[in-house]
Amino acid sequence: MPYFLCDQYQNDKFYYIMLVFGLKHSKNLFYRKEDGKSFFFEKTTEDIHFEPLAFNEDFLTCIVFNEDFPNYEKVLPPEEYKKLEERLEDDNPCLIKFYFK
Repeated sequence: MPYFLCDQYQNDKFYYIMLVFGLKHSKNLFYRKEDGKSFFFEKTTEDIHFEPLAFNEDFLTCIVFNEDFPNYEKVLPPEEYKKLEERLEDDNPCLIKFYFK
């Protein structure tokens, strides 16, 4: 099987599907309902990998992976990024919200 549909969500603005290729290679597909535009990517332009756990009208929620911490420096305010830097590997998972534009 070349891929499988791992997760799917939708709200008033978007359809979302996570496609998994092989064991751990995933890609994200967003379809904007308003104009029919699709966005297909593995990571964001900031090089952030995400796997949504929850999805609502305003945002999606993801776990922040430790290896992606440095990439969040570009998008988080300094005080929020400092909280990420202070986390230890055995801490509980850290969740982050990605707001829709």
